[in-house]
Amino acid sequence: MPPTMTTDALSRHQILSDRDFLDQFERAELDKSLFNHTGHLRAAFLFLQREPMLLAQRHYTAALKRYAESLGAPEKFHATITYAILAIMSARQGVQRCASWREFIQRNPDLANHADQLLNQYYHLKTLQSDEAKKSFVLPDKATLAKMISASNEASAVS
Repeated sequence: MPPTMTTDALSRHQILSDRDFLDQFERAELDKSLFNHTGHLRAAFLFLQREPMLLAQRHYTAALKRYAESLGAPEKFHATITYAILAIMSARQGVQRCASWREFIQRNPDLANHADQLLNQYYHLKTLQSDEAKKSFVLPDKATLAKMISASNEASAVS
């Protein structure tokens, strides 16, 4: 489970502007200390801010794989977790319309602090740990994808 994000951690993460962060990430030159769980979420948000969901998913995935390869860790990419989190983020941003990544992450602390618990509402652990889920997107097996997105929208409306 990722550590709880503190205001200090969020501030440290803002060393680079969004543009510089994304440029360095896409070129696979981003300092790996900036690409923890928070970095994953920030990059995903910036892609979703720039492009519609399906294009963001394609481009973010390609950049993420490139970045993982540059670190010598291509096996760390997990398709289902990546796509599910992007879908949740896209649904929430569709309702919240946050102007910045910082605003978005402050309004969605569950993504920063408890993403595993969020995914466990929709997926059995065995499913997420499967080779199939790691290599390609697997639909939720506890609840439908539509319910996942609907619940994200409802959570966003309350935030």
